[in-house]
Amino acid sequence: SSEGSAKIYDVYIGKPERIATDTIILYCHVNADHMDRYWNRAKILANIGTKYRYGVMMFDYRGYGMSEGAPTEANMYADADAALKWLKSKGLTNDRFIIYGYSLCTCPATEVTANNFTLKPFKLMLEAPFASSAAMIQGASKLALPPSYFTNNVIDNAEEIKKVQQPFMWMHGTKDDFLSIDGHGEIVYANHKGTYKEAHRIEGAVHNDFPTIWGYSAYLNALEKFITR
Repeated sequence: SSEGSAKIYDVYIGKPERIATDTIILYCHVNADHMDRYWNRAKILANIGTKYRYGVMMFDYRGYGMSEGAPTEANMYADADAALKWLKSKGLTNDRFIIYGYSLCTCPATEVTANNFTLKPFKLMLEAPFASSAAMIQGASKLALPPSYFTNNVIDNAEEIKKVQQPFMWMHGTKDDFLSIDGHGEIVYANHKGTYKEAHRIEGAVHNDFPTIWGYSAYLNALEKFITR
């Protein structure tokens, strides 16, 4: 489904030789910038519980950072699957794979969880999820995205989440000024019909200050509790 091949760059925090036994978090950052901007976020995830208890991987989508190619919806999903192929080659299995999506890139996280990709995560975590391209246009969101993402208005987290049976953790700031909690997050959360879900509505947080406003300790403790429950 991707448009040709391209070289994709990623970073892994942890010991690659332990991927065959560790629990791994794939962090899908916003594809409006490159990994440098989200390094601190990935580093926070690597400090859940005992330091470096969990391996963390993130990657740059085509057209961002040093990754080659064009940014499209199909390529966004293919790039996520390329990361999964590498992790699987190092020994990762579904029962130790968790995916965390942020903002627009809750879309590949949900897509991977709902459908048949190289690996299927056993838990899904979404921060400030995007409901759909139609909802974004209707809500006049300020999130700048390549026009190629919206050719057919087909990006639809709110529908894809209905297929997800795995436990789901949703986090959203009540003052989100890019993807509103009511116009996006609440819709995604309500549409999950799986085995378990939990909501974290953080009062006063906007789109990009979520862990700060929640408090790093509270944020990490909540993630660890969800992962280990």
